[in-house]
Amino acid sequence: MDTLFAVTRALHFASLMTVFGVGALQIQTRDIAVGHAGMERVLRWASIVALATTIVWLAFVAIEMTGEAPGLRLLWSVVTASGYGHVFAARFMLLTLLCAIALRPRLRLARTIFAGAALAALGLTSHAAAAGDADYRWLRAAGDALHLLTAGFWLGGLVALTPEVLARPMDKPRIAALLRRFSRYGMISVAILLATGTLNGIAILDTSMHWAGNYVGWLAFKIVLAGLMVALALTNRFSVLPGLEAGEAQAAETIPLTVAAELSFALAIVLIVGFLGLMPPMQM
Repeated sequence: MDTLFAVTRALHFASLMTVFGVGALQIQTRDIAVGHAGMERVLRWASIVALATTIVWLAFVAIEMTGEAPGLRLLWSVVTASGYGHVFAARFMLLTLLCAIALRPRLRLARTIFAGAALAALGLTSHAAAAGDADYRWLRAAGDALHLLTAGFWLGGLVALTPEVLARPMDKPRIAALLRRFSRYGMISVAILLATGTLNGIAILDTSMHWAGNYVGWLAFKIVLAGLMVALALTNRFSVLPGLEAGEAQAAETIPLTVAAELSFALAIVLIVGFLGLMPPMQM
């Protein structure tokens, strides 16, 4: 049961981050026209997956709260009588609108805004928001929301870039322009992502209590993968990209590998986050 719940959470994060991040990159590269009809289909399906998984997520939460099989009456009581349920209701409306908007590619900005709002709202029910002094709950939730948005920009940008760098024949000047534009904002996003992740960790892992070994172990693995992603991003920005702009054949051969590896690490991190959200950070 816990594994299915964790996978559901991971699918929800990944699909919503894809819609937000791809949209954000498309907006900032509209003069280069990143993406194609195939990417629009991916975004439509990702929107549907985000909506479906948030409903399944609610069912798992209802089971945890009551220990009962989730019927419609039980789900309704969770939605109307709990803080999680109130956040779910708002996010459900956002995701329903997102699915409708996803059918209209011209509404790219609106699609990105709705996806970003639904993604940021997850911060309200996170470990970081629940940890520590209740007076600072909203501040911690805002920090986690910013963490989710920057992670979404990074992951979604990689989803958009991967088919571009794998296309043959490779349009080197166009790919270099896309990577240059992505890295311009990507470096800022990575800095914010690392800063907010550190603050979240400090908030969650209260030093006055005993840490849960499983949680800390998975968190450490996540940090290692994030470090590898940062190393790949820096390699792309300061080594591979200049070579690609100079027309070097080795750079053109390397960039598909590094972008695909970066995306693979990002998806692995999202899966880990799916499990981390179900683990108590502290020993009971």
